[in-house]
Amino acid sequence: MSKLFEYFKIIGNLKQVNRTGWVHRKVNNPESVAEHMYRMAMMSWALPSNTDLDRDKCMKIALIHDMAESLVGDITPWCGISKENKSKMEKEATDHICKLVGEEVGKEMYNLWMEYETQSSPEAQFVKDLDKFEMLVQAFEYEQRDNKPGSLQSFYDRAKLKYKFSTDLVQGWCDDLIEKRAATLKDKSDSDSTSSEQSSIVEQRNQAVIALPSKRDGEEKREL
Repeated sequence: MSKLFEYFKIIGNLKQVNRTGWVHRKVNNPESVAEHMYRMAMMSWALPSNTDLDRDKCMKIALIHDMAESLVGDITPWCGISKENKSKMEKEATDHICKLVGEEVGKEMYNLWMEYETQSSPEAQFVKDLDKFEMLVQAFEYEQRDNKPGSLQSFYDRAKLKYKFSTDLVQGWCDDLIEKRAATLKDKSDSDSTSSEQSSIVEQRNQAVIALPSKRDGEEKREL
């Protein structure tokens, strides 16, 4: 049982590991790795019934793909660690964690993690797409929550530059998200424009009132 309780504790660490990208951008109250993986698993569960993908396998990969971060943290390009060292650290961490559970389960967990790392199955490719898509959804939600439309555009720019979706399904979800976000940005732009015009009208009206001669001014002129 001691090994199993160590496993429970290590996995629990994921609830305390904040996602580095949001921390780097100083997002208030950023999500944890556990929250990120949980939503990915629930997204996998929502797979359409007509897909050829193994839903249960996708959910398992989603729940395990960042498991190593419970020991090594969320390593990103901002951390200054090479891809080779990152891969080595995560592989060693995953191997350690998988040895804390039963042999059969541990072997399944490790094989699914390797499958994700090597992108050797349609399910692994789907979950990789989800990893990027969930990030974009979260960025949009932070922009809305903090009333800062467009403030996390860099995450969209980087995803477009560095990543190409492998599955038409997630690509379609992403297209819908981008359309929804664009509409929000337009609404904000139109609102700001209207507010600016209204402020300008009010300012012009105030200036006009200031420029009008007062009744007292007229009386003084007649007395002269």
